[in-house]
Amino acid sequence: MAGNNRNQGLIQISDSNNENNLLVTESNSAQQSRQRSENNVRKSICWKYFEPFKVPKRGEITKCTIDGCNTEYTWCGSTFNLVRHLRTKHDITSTTVIQSSLTNNNSRNFVNLPVIKFIVSSVLPFNIVDNLKSSGLVNQQITSSIIEKQTYKVYDFLFSQLKSKIQQAKFGMLSFSTLYDDTIDECIVIIAYVWLTEDFKFRKILLHVDYFNFMENTLDDIINASAKWKLTRLEFINGNPEDFDLFNSVDDDDYLYSDMSEDIIKCVNGGNGNYLIRYSLKRWVEENNTQEISNIVTAIMNATDNLCSIVEFLKDNRTQKIMNDSQSAKEIRCSCNYHKIKFLKLIEQPLKILVNDHSNSKDNFIRENVKKLKSLLLDKLPFSIFPELLRLFKPLEHINVVTMRNIRDMLVNASNILNESLAITSQYYWERVTLESFLTFLINSYLNLHQRVGLFLDPHSKSIFIHDPAVKRLVLDECQNYYSESVINLNKSIQDSAHEEFEYYISRSQLFYNENDDLCEWWQKSKNTYPGLATLAMKYLPLLKLDDEDVPFENVFKFFDAYQSIKIVDKMAFLHYNMKNFDL
Repeated sequence: MAGNNRNQGLIQISDSNNENNLLVTESNSAQQSRQRSENNVRKSICWKYFEPFKVPKRGEITKCTIDGCNTEYTWCGSTFNLVRHLRTKHDITSTTVIQSSLTNNNSRNFVNLPVIKFIVSSVLPFNIVDNLKSSGLVNQQITSSIIEKQTYKVYDFLFSQLKSKIQQAKFGMLSFSTLYDDTIDECIVIIAYVWLTEDFKFRKILLHVDYFNFMENTLDDIINASAKWKLTRLEFINGNPEDFDLFNSVDDDDYLYSDMSEDIIKCVNGGNGNYLIRYSLKRWVEENNTQEISNIVTAIMNATDNLCSIVEFLKDNRTQKIMNDSQSAKEIRCSCNYHKIKFLKLIEQPLKILVNDHSNSKDNFIRENVKKLKSLLLDKLPFSIFPELLRLFKPLEHINVVTMRNIRDMLVNASNILNESLAITSQYYWERVTLESFLTFLINSYLNLHQRVGLFLDPHSKSIFIHDPAVKRLVLDECQNYYSESVINLNKSIQDSAHEEFEYYISRSQLFYNENDDLCEWWQKSKNTYPGLATLAMKYLPLLKLDDEDVPFENVFKFFDAYQSIKIVDKMAFLHYNMKNFDL
C-alpha cells in the first residue's frame, strides 16, 4: 500500500482450505493488539447464541439459548469452548479469525475492505481499481482480477453470517418477484427472505437473482435457494398475482407445491393498482351466483376494457351531431382503471341517451355501435355507485406496487362504505345490493385466511375481521398453543387464557394506535400485554410489512451494465442490498 498509514481496514485471506477464513489486520502496536483482542471477545459470534449476550464476569455461568439446547459453561475468559460448541453441536461457525499482527508481508494477499465496499455500494466494475491506484487507495500490485476474487471471498463470508441469522428466525417467509427490462430484453427473478426477530425487528435479505426462463422451470430457483440457505422454518411464499399465474400455468394449480412442503402457504401480494382493481372485479363476478348482480359488475368491467372504443364512438362527428354535447368529446387522461371509472361517470348522460333513445336509429353507424354498447351490457351500468367505487379504490390510485397497507386501506374503506350503505335506503335497489355484495366479498373473501389474520393483528383494521369465524378460530388455536407451551403457572385453563387475551384485544377500540405507526414497534411495546398474540404477530406481520420496506430491488438491472454475467450479478447484488448486515 502507499504509505504505512494505510494498513488499517485491510483484509488478509488465509492460505488454509477454509475459504471463509478472513484474517483482519491492524497496526502491530502492543496496545492496539490488546484492545483488538478484548474487542474480539466482546464482538464474538458466541454472544448471539449465549446469554447473557455479553461477556460475563470470570466464574459466571453462560448458557446456550438455541432451541432445545441448555448447555452451560463457566466463563474463564476465553470463547474457545463456546465456539467449539456452536460448531460441533449446531453447525454454526465463526468465519472471522482476528490476527493482531501481520503474518505475511506479501501485499498481494491484502485487500482494502473500504475499497470493496465502495465498488459494491456504487455498482462499479472491478477495473475501477486502476483509477483507485492513482489515488493511492489501492496497492499498485493489485489487479482487477485480484479485487474480484477477494470480493467473492467477502461474499462467502457474508453469506455464512447471514445464513446463521436466517436459521435463528422462528418464522420465515420467502418472497419472489419478476422484473422485465427491455434494455437487456430479459426478465429477472428476485428471491428474498423476510422475518421478524423476537424483539420485532424487521429483516429482509436478498437471497438470489437470476434470469427468469419460462421454459426451464424457474421455480427451481426457489427450491435451490431454500436448500442452499437451509430454510427449515419457512412458513409462507409470497409473490404478486402475475408471477403466480406464470408459475401455475406451467402445469396445474398445485405446481408451486410440487417439490416443496405442503405446509408452506402461498400468498398473493404485489402487482399494481390498475391490475388489482380489475382482478377484484373479475374474481368477484366469477364467485357470485346472482345473475342480475353479475351483469352489473360485468358491465363495469366491459366499460373499462372497451373505454377507448366507446370514447371514439362518442367523439365521432356523426355521434356528436345527434348528441350536441361537448362533454362526450373529453379526452382520457389516464389509462388506469381507477380513472376509467371516474371518466365513465362524466359520460353518464351521453351513454344513457344513446343506449335508450338511439338503438333503432336510421343511421347504420349509430345503430350498429349502440348495438355493440348493449352487447357489452352498458345499459346495466350502475352510475349511482361509481362515487362509492372511487372512494373504495382511492388507495390504489397511481400505485405501481400494491402493498398490504394499500389493501388494508381499501378494506377499511369497504367496511366504512358497507356500514353506511346498510343504514341508507336507496331507490336503486339492485345497485345498492350490488355494492353491498361486492364490499362483503372484498372484506370476507378477498384475501386468504393467513393474510386476514395478519390484518387482524393490525389494530387499525382489526375490527373488520372480528366476526370472521375462520380468523377467530385460527387465532384462538395458535394462542392456546402459546399458553400450552408457556412456563407461566396459570391460574386458569389454557382455553380461558387465550380467549381472555383475544377478547381484551378486540374490546379496546383504539389500542393507543395511530394508522401511521410502525406495526413492529407497536407490537414490541405490546408483547407483554398480549403475549400469545405477539407470537402470532411474529409469524404473520411480515405479510403486511413485506413491501412497505424501501428496498429498491427494482434497480438490480444496473448491475448488468457493470458486470454482464448473471453469476457475478447475483453475488454483487447480494453484497449491495445486504451491505447493512456486514459485521466487520
